[in-house]
Amino acid sequence: MKLVKTDLRGLNALQMLMRARIVRNCMKDNPLFPAPTPTMPDFEAAIDALNHSVIATHDGGSRGEYIMKQQNLEQVATMIKSLATYVSFIAQGDALVIADGGFEQRRASKRINSLAQPKGQRARSGPLPRTIDVRWDPVHGARMYKLHINKGYAHTEGETRFELSTKSRCRIEGLDPLEYYTIRVQAIGTRTNSPLSGTAVALSVGMKAA
Repeated sequence: MKLVKTDLRGLNALQMLMRARIVRNCMKDNPLFPAPTPTMPDFEAAIDALNHSVIATHDGGSRGEYIMKQQNLEQVATMIKSLATYVSFIAQGDALVIADGGFEQRRASKRINSLAQPKGQRARSGPLPRTIDVRWDPVHGARMYKLHINKGYAHTEGETRFELSTKSRCRIEGLDPLEYYTIRVQAIGTRTNSPLSGTAVALSVGMKAA
């Protein structure tokens, strides 16, 4: 059974009031929805209370009135979510029935079974000694990125150090000074990993111990 969208995120009191009225107008006396939860009288009472709060605070208002408006807004939002659940149960995935209740069908999430190779990788000496800053273009569907780091100029064999980043950038620390490092990036997803990116090379600056 597919869920329905409520479209409530970020709505202010007036916007919530308008959204509630749309749902009320669609569902009231609609034979497709004979026993909604909450009931239409209860829903209309909550709408009236929110409407009163919007009017009371339109040109200012007391702190208590603003608190009451927020409480009424949250009550209406909770009721809309409950009605969305009821419509989803009645509709059983029928988009027309969902629309008749004043809602839209939520798009099914698509499983990502492959990730693109990271592109646009670039590396440069970091602002601090023994660091290198790396950036690359974000990969759709990636949850994090794994950096493969090898000492040497354009060198990808031998001992490899790994770093993880949840963003499309990373500062690698604790490197040997005055050494070049070769970095490749791999996108990590929920179900799969990407091929390794091409290489990016940078110099780790700093003073070597005498």
